[in-house]
Amino acid sequence: MVVFVFGGSKSGKSNFAQNVSVKISSGKDLYYLATMIPYDEEDELRIKKHVTSRAGLGFKTLECAYDLNEVFDDGKINPDGSFLVESLTSLLSNIMFKNPEPDFNAWPKLDKMLRNFIQKSKNSIFVCDSIFADAEEYGAVTETFRQVLAKAACLVCELSDVAVEVKNGQAYFIKGGDGILQKKNDLKKYYFITGGAYNGKLDYAKKRFGLRDDDISFCDKNSEPDFSKRCVAYLENYVCFCLRNKIQPRTDWKADTIFICTDIFCGVVPVDKDLREWREKTGEYFQLIADQSSCVRVCFGIPQEMGGGK
Repeated sequence: MVVFVFGGSKSGKSNFAQNVSVKISSGKDLYYLATMIPYDEEDELRIKKHVTSRAGLGFKTLECAYDLNEVFDDGKINPDGSFLVESLTSLLSNIMFKNPEPDFNAWPKLDKMLRNFIQKSKNSIFVCDSIFADAEEYGAVTETFRQVLAKAACLVCELSDVAVEVKNGQAYFIKGGDGILQKKNDLKKYYFITGGAYNGKLDYAKKRFGLRDDDISFCDKNSEPDFSKRCVAYLENYVCFCLRNKIQPRTDWKADTIFICTDIFCGVVPVDKDLREWREKTGEYFQLIADQSSCVRVCFGIPQEMGGGK
């Protein structure tokens, strides 16, 4: 089985992929192919978090920075096991930037590698960052990287049995699935509405819940919203306010609160450290809320129920 899991920054895709790997391994050999090469403290911390999150799940970690197929070279690794590759993004980065000059011809190598690896392994689960949905104009190096990563994602998605996008810890299956890791319809405490900017989230919430303007507290980056209102909108701004004032975001939400949250997690990772921290903390906060909520993604005015997750 081939599973392709993708999502933006702090979307919950790693935890989802880990749990999928455990489920389809059926108690057999389970491998985590770690592709990231740390370059600074931020990278080291990210790796540490990933190690902690998969502790006790039964993974054997294999460092694999440049060639996935090298894990089979010594004959000690069972190809009938399940292999979680995290991530395609780091793997391509390692290949393309191995030498001082970027390798603009990385795609043929990556294409051959992925095809061979999928053929050799019984179960392969690939994690990929979604860095394709923004309006920035980048230089030739970054655009080549995005283009090659998109080719790799298209290839794995084509060869996959299951392809799933994860947002805020919730799974949206675009291919296959058959209910894999779908959550039960437990009673939810809140309502979580997400989507891109100007996609109709607020209009949808007003229509579905009969909201008036005075039912809604609009978050900004300079003050705390009124959590006593029925609806708290644009919660990403509240997280920014908390970071600026060095306070923890509230978690004592009123039952049946309607949260409207903008998806700010796709696109190339920001160079600015503060923006990276804002995306990460917002993603963690959204996952916490979404896990206890009935979730809807609004895409160009069309609502989509979201399910699945941990």
